[in-house]
Amino acid sequence: MARTYLMSVRWSLSHILAFLVSLGGPPADASTNEIADDPVLSRGLEHTTEGRLLLEAAVASTNLMTDGRRGPVLATFWTRGRSDETVPVYLVKSGPGATSTPAVVPRGCSCIFVDLQVFEGWIRGHSTGPGRMSLEPKYLLTFMLLHEVGHLYKRSSGAEFANGNLSQLNVDPSLAKAREEEADDFSAGLIRERSRATPASTTSLEANWVAIELTKLSWNMQAYRTLDEFAAFATGKPSVYFDQNLTHPNLAWRVLRSNYLIQQSKETKELLDAFEEARQRGANPQPLYRKQGRAK
Repeated sequence: MARTYLMSVRWSLSHILAFLVSLGGPPADASTNEIADDPVLSRGLEHTTEGRLLLEAAVASTNLMTDGRRGPVLATFWTRGRSDETVPVYLVKSGPGATSTPAVVPRGCSCIFVDLQVFEGWIRGHSTGPGRMSLEPKYLLTFMLLHEVGHLYKRSSGAEFANGNLSQLNVDPSLAKAREEEADDFSAGLIRERSRATPASTTSLEANWVAIELTKLSWNMQAYRTLDEFAAFATGKPSVYFDQNLTHPNLAWRVLRSNYLIQQSKETKELLDAFEEARQRGANPQPLYRKQGRAK
């Protein structure tokens, strides 16, 4: 009788567990495996659905320029088939106060993370203020995605995440900066090639729109240096002209350099040279003005 009672209890427990699973409560080990297999969740980030249309438009523009021959084909995660050989692009969201970046190839994953919350804040920061032009998010995001395709093409990762935070010190700083410049070279070279292709096509038109947005961004950054930071040029103020972290070159320098690589004009070269000259002044330990002795 005791054996029959014990079997009845086991039967009841198994059915209760099955009922709980049917309500959406998976066992703890299944949830752990799901997180481990998810490149976003395993890095402490969250999935999001906000901004899907913008990302889809930028991914389509990027694929138009790479044409499946100059780098991998991208696909948004929600439209990608399981057997696809495309590179998935994930919409991610970082936690409050976490260090993140608009777009990145995370180490250990042949994929791209896009944080549109960070990207939109970046757009506001570079288009707000006197003398600034409005920026078109789609084409700037396309440029960023082309940069990340450059990382994938060169088989180099952009950064590493730990518990939802972007780590800036995951590789040797000099090597990391060289990788960023290589990815910029890839994206700028591709935009230049596509924008000058003849006869004109949808691809060349998209490439020219991206180039125009980079020119506008260069203008906005110049407005910041000359209006908001008026004295920075004369002194080469480190917070304006130096690198902001150990793994990525100064963003303004990168934009000016990319703009020059695309346009290769006298004007874009002069802007780049002026920036580099100001940076040299900031690195000079000598005072800008000599102290005058007291008159006797």
